[in-house]
Amino acid sequence: MPLPAKSKIARFNPFLQENHLRLGGRLQFAQVTSEEKHPLLLDGSHHFVQLLIRRTHVRLHHLGVRIVLSELRSNYWILRGHEAIKRVIHGCLPCRLSKAPRGTQIEAPLPADRVTPCIPFSTTGIDFAGPLYVRNSKSLDTAYIALFTCSTTGALHIELVSDLTTDKFLMALQRFVCRRGLPHTIYTDNATTFHAANRELISLWNSLASTKVQ
Repeated sequence: MPLPAKSKIARFNPFLQENHLRLGGRLQFAQVTSEEKHPLLLDGSHHFVQLLIRRTHVRLHHLGVRIVLSELRSNYWILRGHEAIKRVIHGCLPCRLSKAPRGTQIEAPLPADRVTPCIPFSTTGIDFAGPLYVRNSKSLDTAYIALFTCSTTGALHIELVSDLTTDKFLMALQRFVCRRGLPHTIYTDNATTFHAANRELISLWNSLASTKVQ
């Protein structure tokens, strides 16, 4: 029985196959599967189709409309599929949470050490980067970079260290002081290397003070 000319699916030249409505077309001799030649014709507003779209969207790790539509069209032709997929994705809670606008936060004033003009590296922040691979003769060894950053100017001084032990850090600090001068203030994180170095320097200072060596 032919469809009325005004039917919204007449232009797809549909036909019934085992009580399933399939898309017609001109791909009868194409070297593709029968599902790709004549995909199932589905109504985008039907609840089953919405569940199918949601399942495909989740299986594709919440990708966008075009990817989901391309995946579905290998087996199905959904009427007004673009709009149907947009509606489903718009109602996807994980997608909405991932695209939610971020809150705004008024930033605190910069500390005095950041804005007071002074000699470079008077206030210094220290951290490590790495590990890096360094070629030593015929072998590869690991190494780290000690980063000395001036809080006022943003200048960066780099020292290469072979490991994160306290001795190696103190030697890197000594080389830095010889090149840039003694900082007034040093900021670090809570790494054990920095805590151990702090104890070593305090012990050295107390030893010098007790012997009254200037």
